[in-house]
Amino acid sequence: HGLFKHALDLGRKQHDSVAASEAADGLGMEQWRAYETRANRNVYSTIIKSFKDRSFLSDPRSIAYYVNTMDVRTAAQEWSGQHEYLDAFDFFTQATEADPNNIVARQHVYMTLAERGRWVELQHEASARLAEAPHEAWSWAMLGVASHRLDDDDAAAAAFDSAFTYFTTDERERIDRLSRIVTPRDAAADDRLPPMQRHLAARLYWLMADPLWLTPGNVHRLEYLSRVLYAELCFSVPEFAIRGADTDRGEVYIRYGPPPAVISFPPDPMKQATQRIRELWWYSADEAFLFELLPGYGVVTLDPYDAGVLARLRDTVPVVWRNVGGDAHVDSIAVQMALFRGPPDSADVFVAAQVPMADLTRGIDLASGSLEMNFEGFDWSATRVFQTLSREVIDFAHQAPSEIRQWHTRVPMGTYMVRVEALEPDAMRGARAAGRMDIGSARGFGMSDVLIADAVAPKSGAEPARWSDFAITPNLGRVQRGHPVALLWETYALGAQNQSNRYRVAITLHRVGGPTGLAGVVAKIVGGVKSAIGLSSSGNQPVSLSYPRETPARPVAVDYVTLDLGNAPRGRYLLSVDVTDLVNDVHAERTSTITIIE
Repeated sequence: HGLFKHALDLGRKQHDSVAASEAADGLGMEQWRAYETRANRNVYSTIIKSFKDRSFLSDPRSIAYYVNTMDVRTAAQEWSGQHEYLDAFDFFTQATEADPNNIVARQHVYMTLAERGRWVELQHEASARLAEAPHEAWSWAMLGVASHRLDDDDAAAAAFDSAFTYFTTDERERIDRLSRIVTPRDAAADDRLPPMQRHLAARLYWLMADPLWLTPGNVHRLEYLSRVLYAELCFSVPEFAIRGADTDRGEVYIRYGPPPAVISFPPDPMKQATQRIRELWWYSADEAFLFELLPGYGVVTLDPYDAGVLARLRDTVPVVWRNVGGDAHVDSIAVQMALFRGPPDSADVFVAAQVPMADLTRGIDLASGSLEMNFEGFDWSATRVFQTLSREVIDFAHQAPSEIRQWHTRVPMGTYMVRVEALEPDAMRGARAAGRMDIGSARGFGMSDVLIADAVAPKSGAEPARWSDFAITPNLGRVQRGHPVALLWETYALGAQNQSNRYRVAITLHRVGGPTGLAGVVAKIVGGVKSAIGLSSSGNQPVSLSYPRETPARPVAVDYVTLDLGNAPRGRYLLSVDVTDLVNDVHAERTSTITIIE
């Protein structure tokens, strides 16, 4: 302390602002190291006889009391290490005032603000600095961290983009590294990839990690960057060339987020040889990590037992986004998709989604609001290929608990990662379904998917030429017992003879699981193809209905039938439609799953 104080006095007397700034920063770090040895002391620091006895953690009330007590003490400005903390902040501030270009001192100012969660002040400090130095990477980075913690994710995303523009290549690669949050095996595989493929793998990872594509930004990506930058800022020890994100604390923080509670245990006065401070990070009743701190040096390592726990967790729970809360507002959504051939390079996709309206609008104190629906697909380079976005106004007072929305779009040939999403923007609650969709270059004889619905009927009196000429009431494959079910499909490139297409259709129903027999079940065709209406089948074996068709020759034959499944018991069934071309003696089959419910 005396040496730094003397250097500060000399720098000021000689009007050497750079020397004065470095000396003030040194005084700040001396106080900061003292603060680290006293921070996070509380009632549990003294009443717990052994810091290795974590039985108290199993009682959530203990931690709730601790967190509440710490909040009260913070609000009352009565927290452990307060004096050293404030002195450190004062010296760091003096350092930046003496030399505004002292990047190290400025990072220390940011560090003290971030350590105590002073996000509004951090946001202000970073913004003020950027008005003077708009190309300073770490000021952009801290503006991003503060904005994210203040739930301004648009500003956070823009700030992080700017930070990465001004970071060096080495800094970008250090910060933005997937190996920090994946399993060791995946990390090793990622490290073996060429740089371009590693970049692509990261883009795909973050694309799929995004809770909702409909919302701006990627909350998990922003949280990851906030964690890494916080770790670099607060856990680094430059005196020993230790980078914060690579420390034990850094790894736990980056993988599992900020701990809800931190408890510091003072050194045991009876053991002078091991004057280490123990710091416990509590996450839940079953998750906690104990660290050992060497006082005055800032060097922190995991307790050997907890190092083993972390090693096992890396393989089973490599990362947790619990503190973000984004997934908590995302429900699942039931979806039905059916592909029909379009031009040679694309296909028409029918999509139906059952939107959980009651969950999306729960607790909204508005008479009406909006509902956004999105069907979106990305290829394996993480490039958006198609998107169908709609927005409608809904009446909250008269909405059904769940409602089915449907639409169709044309999609080019390829393999895609797709999502169907719904978002109520006032409550910021969403629902999603994700999957993979393959659209090949289909040519020659074949079938479309079989679209299963509550009802299918031609839109006009004219003879339908394609599937899109029908009005469809989708049911997502869930059929009410005793209600009819409608099927719609297309057959392509049937053989022609005497200007006619001649083919046979066979519809078969198998039960999945439970009793395999369908004794007493009578199924019959009650609508659609006139020549097949009235056809019925029953018996212990799978129900099967078969009928011939002869139509004027055309490239696409569209068929629809309505089935009455009678008293078929509830459960899951496989429904197969087989079309045999009687001219060329070839056949195609499509199988779908339906569920009969009460």
